[in-house]
Amino acid sequence: MSAKKAQRILIIEDDETQAEMLRHFLVMWGYEIRISLSGEDAVNSLTEFLPDLILLDLYLPGMPGLDALKHIRAVPELVDIPVFIMSADASEEIKIVALSSGGTEFLPKPVPMADLAMKIQTALELLESRRIIEELNHKLEKEKRRLLRYFSADLVEKILNEEIPAQLGGDIMVSSIMFFDVRGSTTMAEKMGPGFFASFISDLFADIMDIIFDNKGSVNELLGDGILATFGCPVPTDDDAYNAIRAAIDIRTYIQNFNSMVTDKVGYGIGIATGRVFAGNIGSIRRMKYAVMGDPVNAAARIQDMTKELNVPILFDHHTFQPCRNRLRANSHGYYKLRGKEEMVEVLGVTEYDPFIGNESLTTRLAVGESGLFRRFLERDGSFEHKD
Repeated sequence: MSAKKAQRILIIEDDETQAEMLRHFLVMWGYEIRISLSGEDAVNSLTEFLPDLILLDLYLPGMPGLDALKHIRAVPELVDIPVFIMSADASEEIKIVALSSGGTEFLPKPVPMADLAMKIQTALELLESRRIIEELNHKLEKEKRRLLRYFSADLVEKILNEEIPAQLGGDIMVSSIMFFDVRGSTTMAEKMGPGFFASFISDLFADIMDIIFDNKGSVNELLGDGILATFGCPVPTDDDAYNAIRAAIDIRTYIQNFNSMVTDKVGYGIGIATGRVFAGNIGSIRRMKYAVMGDPVNAAARIQDMTKELNVPILFDHHTFQPCRNRLRANSHGYYKLRGKEEMVEVLGVTEYDPFIGNESLTTRLAVGESGLFRRFLERDGSFEHKD
C-alpha cells in the first residue's frame, strides 16, 4: 500500500527569516514546502510546483501580494485552493481588502503557529472534500449521460435518486414492447460506405430514441439495425400501450418527412405487443444488464417481421389496441398463429392518415431540417450512393 502523497504548501514571503521559520514548522507537520521570496518568482514557478495551499505576504517588493494573487487565481488548477494572506497590518480595512480580493484566510504577523497548524489542516480537509465531491459529480454526470442514451430524462433522475433499484432481480409487470427495424441496411451500407453508414444509423437512432423518450418509453437495447423499446418498465404509467402506438406513429411521420426530401428511401417496420414481462437486472454483480423477457417480447419481434409480409409499417396485437380503442382508429389484418403462442393473435395497424379520435394530434418533436440527418442527406442530393 503506497504512502499518501504529502500536500504541498507554497510560502511567498520576502523575509527569509520568517519564511524559514514557517518552512521548518510546516515540514514537521509532514507538508512539502517551497519558498518564493517575491511575487514574480512565485508566479513563474506555479507550473512546476502546483501547491495545495499558499501562504502569501501582502506586502512584497516588486509585484504586490494582491497582484500575485490575481495571477494565482488565473491558473485553472489553483482557482479554489486556500490562500492565507499574511500582514503585520491587521486593521479591519486590510482584512476586508485581503478577503474580498480572493484570500481564504487572514493571518496577522508574526504568525501564531498553533492557530496556523489548525487552520491549514481545516482548509486542506475542506479542499480535499471539494475535490472528492467534484470527482463524484463528474462520475455521476458521466453515468447520467450514459443512462440518457437508453432512458428519458425523468426516468434517469429516478434511477440516480435510487427510486428504481439497481441490484440483481426484477418484477413481473404489464408492459408494451416495441421492435423497430431498418429495412435493407446491408444494401444501404454498401451504397454509403461504412463510415457514412455508421454516421447515418447513429443520427437516425438518436432521433428515433428521442421520439421514444418523448412518449415516455425507454430503449432497452440497440440491435445493430434495430431498436428494442419498452413502455411501462421500469416505471409503468396509465397509458403505456397508447404511448407505444403514439411513438410508432411519430416515428412513421418522422421517416415520411425524411423520405419526402430524398431520392433513396428508408424502409422500416415497427411491431408492438403488450402483456406480462419480467423486467429487471440480470447477470452478475460484476456485470448487470437491464432486460425484459417474456411472451410479449417474442410476439413484438414476430409482429415486426409481419410488417414486411403485409407491407405495412406499423402492426400491434389486440392487447395493445384494447386500452386505446376509444382514442385510435385501427384496421384488423386478421388472426395469426405466432411462434410460441397457442391461441391465435389478432394483428392490427393504424390508419394511413389521421389515426386519432377526438382532440388528439400528432406531436412529433423533430421537424424536417432540425436533425443533422436531414441536412447531410440534402447535401448529398438525397442519395445513399457513396461520394468521395
